[in-house]
Amino acid sequence: MPAGDLDTALRYLDPEVRITYYGTDKIPYAGDYFGITEAMTFFGRVGQTIEIIEMEPWKFIAQGDDLAVWGRQRFRRIDSGYEWQSEFAHIITLRDGRWLHFRDFMNSALTLEAFSR
Repeated sequence: MPAGDLDTALRYLDPEVRITYYGTDKIPYAGDYFGITEAMTFFGRVGQTIEIIEMEPWKFIAQGDDLAVWGRQRFRRIDSGYEWQSEFAHIITLRDGRWLHFRDFMNSALTLEAFSR
């Protein structure tokens, strides 16, 4: 999905989409989001709090309707300018070519530290 393009993102989301970002509630966008409205809340919170400066996926494994992506991301907090990076694993389950469940695994300790500054 193109960063910042919510109209395009909507076309790629199943009506019953679930987005799971693992982490403490001190991370503004951590949590479980169900359905299109909550998914838009997730994307809004991400867009209001961080900028993804760099995203470097390096491994993809697809099996049926499941896709696993490993890589590295670099972020900047919008309000403070603080930057950090983390490796990630994104696990995406598709239904009819749309995201049904997106799970975001990364070093939430580093992200928590970024939001504690």
